[in-house]
Amino acid sequence: MRRSIILLLVICVSTAFAETGAKIGLSYLKIGVDARAAAMGDAYTAVAKDASATYWNPAGLAGSGKNSVILMHNSWLQDVNQEFAAIQFINGKHNIAVSLNMISVTGIELRGETASEIPIGETHALNTYLGLAYATEIFGNWQIGLQAKYLYEKYYRYSADGFALDLGLKKENIIQDLSWGIVIQNLGKMSALIEEATRLPISLRTGLGYLLPLQIMENRPLLAADITHVLDDVTIFNIGLETKLVKHIALRLGYVLGRESQSITGGFGLNYDVFHIAYAFVPYSYDLGNSHRFSLMVDF
Repeated sequence: MRRSIILLLVICVSTAFAETGAKIGLSYLKIGVDARAAAMGDAYTAVAKDASATYWNPAGLAGSGKNSVILMHNSWLQDVNQEFAAIQFINGKHNIAVSLNMISVTGIELRGETASEIPIGETHALNTYLGLAYATEIFGNWQIGLQAKYLYEKYYRYSADGFALDLGLKKENIIQDLSWGIVIQNLGKMSALIEEATRLPISLRTGLGYLLPLQIMENRPLLAADITHVLDDVTIFNIGLETKLVKHIALRLGYVLGRESQSITGGFGLNYDVFHIAYAFVPYSYDLGNSHRFSLMVDF
């Protein structure tokens, strides 16, 4: 009976992550971080160069020029919530950052072997990782980075853990005002959950970031584009645009192609001194609901 309940829970959580193309496990690893990135349609591989780069492309840490900390809350679909935190605490020739990414599903009802409208209790599901990233420059201004992640998943009373590695490369101004990045994510392995180990969503992501040669409110808009391929799964195209409306306010738009339930994204940013607040609105089709993401980034 208990094993049947656990298998049903795993199926339910996998269904909750279906919008990411979840044919393999730990799909939360494919849900992006940072409200700025989400508003730009997750086109961020060549853009990230603060603590959020631990997720998008660890090589970006080498171009930060300062330390930063980022906190994000993502009110995702139904009762699924995502929390992300990262801090880059060393910058310069050697750049080091740590990150924590956690997805939780609450209020999962438990029922016995007979059909009943009244549950016998509730449980929750938890997926998380703790990451340690390092980045540096080689051959002048080529940036390289890696992140080692400890992974953990728990459903009801069953849990599993494992390790994964992200490897990234980035070049700013590969031609004038154009940056390029590439990263391979989630190379690793999990221990068995119940009887079988969960397959990791190994992903290859590459992208460009370009400062457009025009002025809007005395600022140049940023155009970004990514292509992401998840091994044995989906290929996703992302495009994003950011422009400043006034000195402290930025408007962001994005588009995602390759996910049946997601397309247009949008949001804004408030920037003052070392503080950067971002909001992203990500609507979903098929009555799945909408995602609201908030993040705070502080430079120091």
